[in-house]
Amino acid sequence: VTRKITPLAQGKELADMDRRYNFHPFTALGEHEKNGPSVVMVKGEGVWVEDAAGKRYLDGMAGLWCVNVGYGRPEIAAAMSQQAETLAYCHAFTSMSSATPALLAERLIANAPSPMSKIFFGNSGSDANDTQVKFVWYYNNVRGQPKKKKIIARQRGYHGVTMVAGGMTGLPGLHAGFDLPLPFIKHVMAPHRLWEGYGLSDAEFTDKLIKDLESVIEAEGPETIGAMII
Repeated sequence: VTRKITPLAQGKELADMDRRYNFHPFTALGEHEKNGPSVVMVKGEGVWVEDAAGKRYLDGMAGLWCVNVGYGRPEIAAAMSQQAETLAYCHAFTSMSSATPALLAERLIANAPSPMSKIFFGNSGSDANDTQVKFVWYYNNVRGQPKKKKIIARQRGYHGVTMVAGGMTGLPGLHAGFDLPLPFIKHVMAPHRLWEGYGLSDAEFTDKLIKDLESVIEAEGPETIGAMII
């Protein structure tokens, strides 16, 4: 069955609706409230996206680095439609399962490096990194080492924007105004020659990074370090 979706609004009307009702992340909200969105996208095909005025753009960022197969793929749309019509939702709590996640997990493990043996499905990268921290905490609690809760991350690294993932992200702009990072997150030097190792040889810069990491571990106490996120 072919369905054509007619937009409920177009052009300036869409932009005004967005300005009035849509709360955007990573956006200067005062400017957005005054001027509205910089562009309103309405269509995508391959590596191209098109705005409400019909202007095309090459999407060099692939969405937010996640549209790696391009836009408008009919086989993907067909698979999504078939799944929605067959079983649109099924939770995984209390040992509940459904066909598609089981099949996908098996395929992912078949292509994953050893010794990986399980897949935990999440909703986003931020959610995945928050879940990793929960795993670390639970694992150490079960092992009888409840002090091993601190997470080491790198300055200028990006790991997401939720409370934990945003704190592990080493970008001060993502911390300002949110009381981040949380106290159990500690940052070490970024392995970037221009920022931290200008004029040093590879060996000298490596030694500098190692000493910085060691100093943080020693200052916090090795018995309190649960993991390091790269």
